[in-house]
Amino acid sequence: MNQAYHYPEELELLTYPHPILRRPAEPVTLFDDQLAAFCRRMLDAMHQFKGVGLAAPQVGVSRQIFVSDHGGLMAEQDPPPSLERIWINPRIEQHQGSTTYEEGCLSFPGIYAKVERHDRFTVVWQDLQGAEQRLELNAADDVLGIVVQHELDHLHGKLFVDHLTTVQLTLVRRKLKEMEQAYKKATGKAGSILRR
Repeated sequence: MNQAYHYPEELELLTYPHPILRRPAEPVTLFDDQLAAFCRRMLDAMHQFKGVGLAAPQVGVSRQIFVSDHGGLMAEQDPPPSLERIWINPRIEQHQGSTTYEEGCLSFPGIYAKVERHDRFTVVWQDLQGAEQRLELNAADDVLGIVVQHELDHLHGKLFVDHLTTVQLTLVRRKLKEMEQAYKKATGKAGSILRR
């Protein structure tokens, strides 16, 4: 029997080095009205935070859910189209090739770096009713492929800074240290800091 899960009403964006960002998220097993309402709140929060993707761990919920809307990245469309999507229990299959894209992350404000990702792949996920969906993506041609891989990392406790080279990390190390110090001052704890 699937247990009901209590999703928070108010969503707060968690930033590095909050430990939940490093915890692998649990699968969603109950597809109910509470899940649907939470996903709507996530979409609203993503727009409020001015992001193109948002994973549940970023708002303190360790469940395999992320939302996306990359419409704002569509060049020369005013107003930009809404391309809202909800991804539950997503996974990647049949990946090949690689591409590089400059990424940022709501949980790392002000930090941007080029990250290497899969180029072509199939993403498999469940919708709000639990039905399986599949989509083939080419990240070099469609930024949605980058968004999906970035957010999927969050569900596995992996962060985009984990992909950075030693040289790239050197360039952002000061900002990371500032975030670590701010977290320790606010909580009295070190959090899950980057160990390289």
